[in-house]
Amino acid sequence: FVSATPADYEKTHAGQVVEQVVRPTGLVDPVLEVRPAQTQVDDLLSEISLRVAKNERVLVTTLTKRMAEDLTDYLNEHGVKVRYLHSDIDTVERVEIIRDLRLGEFDVLVG
Repeated sequence: FVSATPADYEKTHAGQVVEQVVRPTGLVDPVLEVRPAQTQVDDLLSEISLRVAKNERVLVTTLTKRMAEDLTDYLNEHGVKVRYLHSDIDTVERVEIIRDLRLGEFDVLVG
């Protein structure tokens, strides 16, 4: 059986589940690493440092707009060149933020 969302019938009659490693787009799924929640901000700071040293950019996702703003403030206090982006930012400013990220004006975008 082939189904992206198998129901009980498919689950009981299927011999095994096949994992699609290469998506139809040709992109390979990234390797995931699960880390403890207690040290997530410290882990984030260390990962940001590694990426910035390689002249790379970092995208950080948060659950809420408030968390994006608070994390941006925290990272800024720790010397990270960072901006946030969420639905309260008007369209023109969003375009400017994305352009600045591409140009390397800042290293981390939190959203």
